[in-house]
Amino acid sequence: MLLTAPSSYHEKEIILLITQGNEQAFEALYRHYRNRTYTLALTYMNDPALAEDVLQEFFLKIWKVRQTLEKIDRFEQYLFTALRNRLISELRKNDRQQKIKAYLSRENAWQPTAEQMTESRELHSAIREALQQLPEKQQTIYRMSREEGLNHEEIALKLQLSPRTISNLLSLTLNHLRTVLRAQGYLPGTVVAATLFFY
Repeated sequence: MLLTAPSSYHEKEIILLITQGNEQAFEALYRHYRNRTYTLALTYMNDPALAEDVLQEFFLKIWKVRQTLEKIDRFEQYLFTALRNRLISELRKNDRQQKIKAYLSRENAWQPTAEQMTESRELHSAIREALQQLPEKQQTIYRMSREEGLNHEEIALKLQLSPRTISNLLSLTLNHLRTVLRAQGYLPGTVVAATLFFY
């Protein structure tokens, strides 16, 4: 099943595919809720970086428990209730000023280990090499989506293509990246995170 533009979003079908481990379906679900969940996270955290951190962890948690999603009758209600609970739990750990101070401290003082730096460089290199195997148009669409944060309609307008074409080409690109990363031995969680959140 090829998931295309948001107009073709059918949640029950998509959730069924997700429970079966379909990463493309999970990406469609993430795109569908991305803006609203980010707005909610930003309202609670009052810091874009912290909101992004919580949101990434939250969606990865959803992926990890994907086999239970089919049992949920009202998924949207479940999703936002779970996210609110996660945000409240995060806020309760420390008050807002303590969280910001701790975050800035980590940003300024934390240094990754040599092994972590090597792994990160290797992953980014693998993605770049895999992208270079694709036609220039697919590379451009991927970068506009991931680096510039443009949605399908905005990319379509800039490239004078239909949103459906953009969605299809991006899906082909992501499938190619996942195939290459899996072939190189990257774990499923790393593959999902890399293709959803990182370049």
